[in-house]
Amino acid sequence: MEKFWKVKQKISNDIVSQFPEYDSVILQLLHNRGIDNQEKIDEFFNPDYSKDLFDPFLLKDMDRAVDRLLLAIKNKERVAIFGDYDADGVTSSVLLTELFKKIGLAGQVYIPDRVSEGYGMNKKAIDWLAKKDIKLIVSCDCGVSNRKEIDYAKEKYGIDCVITDHHNVPENFDKKYIVVDSKRNGDKYPYKELAGVGITFKLAQAIISKFESGVKVADGWEKSLLDLVTIGTIADCSPILSENRTLVKYGLKIIKETQRIGLQSLMQIARVDAKTVDSDRVGFVIAPRINSAGRMDRASASYMLLITEDLDKAVWLSKKIDKTNSSRQALTSKLVDEAKKKIGDFKNQKVLMASGWKWPLGVVGIVAGKICEEYNRPTLICGRGLIESVGSARSIPAFDIISAISSCKDLLLEYGGHKQAAGFSLKNENFEKFHEKLEKLASEKLTEKDLQPVIEIDSEIDFKDVNWNLYERLLDFEPHGMGNQKPVFLAKDIQVVNAYPVGKTKKHLKMKIKSNSDNRIFDVIGFNHGHRIEELNKSGKMDIVFQLDCNEWNGERILQLRLIDFKID
Repeated sequence: MEKFWKVKQKISNDIVSQFPEYDSVILQLLHNRGIDNQEKIDEFFNPDYSKDLFDPFLLKDMDRAVDRLLLAIKNKERVAIFGDYDADGVTSSVLLTELFKKIGLAGQVYIPDRVSEGYGMNKKAIDWLAKKDIKLIVSCDCGVSNRKEIDYAKEKYGIDCVITDHHNVPENFDKKYIVVDSKRNGDKYPYKELAGVGITFKLAQAIISKFESGVKVADGWEKSLLDLVTIGTIADCSPILSENRTLVKYGLKIIKETQRIGLQSLMQIARVDAKTVDSDRVGFVIAPRINSAGRMDRASASYMLLITEDLDKAVWLSKKIDKTNSSRQALTSKLVDEAKKKIGDFKNQKVLMASGWKWPLGVVGIVAGKICEEYNRPTLICGRGLIESVGSARSIPAFDIISAISSCKDLLLEYGGHKQAAGFSLKNENFEKFHEKLEKLASEKLTEKDLQPVIEIDSEIDFKDVNWNLYERLLDFEPHGMGNQKPVFLAKDIQVVNAYPVGKTKKHLKMKIKSNSDNRIFDVIGFNHGHRIEELNKSGKMDIVFQLDCNEWNGERILQLRLIDFKID
């Protein structure tokens, strides 16, 4: 499917003259990321841990959360941490465990099973915690959809709840509830995009600032938690801008020097060099492994890996999790193929939907995401049981999937999520009706242009400006992630010197290219573009969309272009 190239609007000459110390390419990249004044530029390029983090007490109910935890310390109450089963929830749970240990709170960690318990707090878990003499539950990365469960804990067992979450708040919580979530109505926290682990980190900062006990919390101790904050934030695809950027920038430094033997072991098993770890290695290697435990088995394995101080146990858990991740990858690939066959010819469909017998809930979201990305259509994938199906949805920017699903609530048992991703369950008998209703909504909303895949391009660039100086300056834009993707450029009128497929199955493409304005020859690597070799044989000229990279081999460094797309003139 041909992709539409969308080049960001070029900045005005006024912007260029306003910041003469930066060239136009760098200013264009900053402008594209919403960084449009000197204060934002300084914060972006030089994050300062002591200056760029906001006061945690700006979060609504933070003072009440701290007071309740300090009361638990005073009364020697047992406190439970109730986390989510993904990487954000697991790192949040580890962070709170270490915090509670530091300030002298005893308790229990509870991470639900994705399949048997589902997302968020549940009554059976509360019953179990009550038997452990728990008097206070602190949630992390979940809870704002669990008002009934919060009431159940209080009314049946007298258990209080402190909710820390970062999801949109569907419930109307009054003053009797303690809910810390920057997206809550009336919350005045300046930055709304912290991950769940970011919210728990703010709780740690707040408690430490108010902590008065015989146990001294060393100044700056909370910085040791930033490896957890970084993994959870990147894994949850939170924007790497503003406060998140500061946390991740410092967190990557902590990961490089981490004393957490479980993380050391996992990086070794996954062949990640701690000295050079970056946001890409966290996002594509470390985080998926931590996530895989909750997708395929129990998230407790990842929790234990990050909390253990036993080297043998760390090695054993790392190997187990790495193996689980490999199984997850294989199963995902298999289900993607099966789902495509079930979807079949979708020329007249704007919403894709497929289900399979007992397709694992931990994988259907990934399958939906891959198919949505490939076909650029809202996609819903379900695991079908005898009576009910449970599924995940992924969508394109032009279609608000949670709004659409909400319009079908009469056909659903449960649902929740946000504009681009959601989860739901329904009776099997309503499957086709649900699909038909979504298709009708999409037909009213989406145009053919909306369904054409789009490549967002930061800037058109002349090849004479592609050099080591630009590469070094682009390094200042790291760490990358949502909201700050690796810069994408367009170059026109490029001559192909040679091109050939590479890899065991010839699925990748290597080229040498040059432009008419510059006789320098650049190496190009195009992953998953090997099938397009015949297109290049038709003409020696093309326009190319790429990212600037560096290839190191045997001690030699060369500039390399990473191919995203090309069009023949």
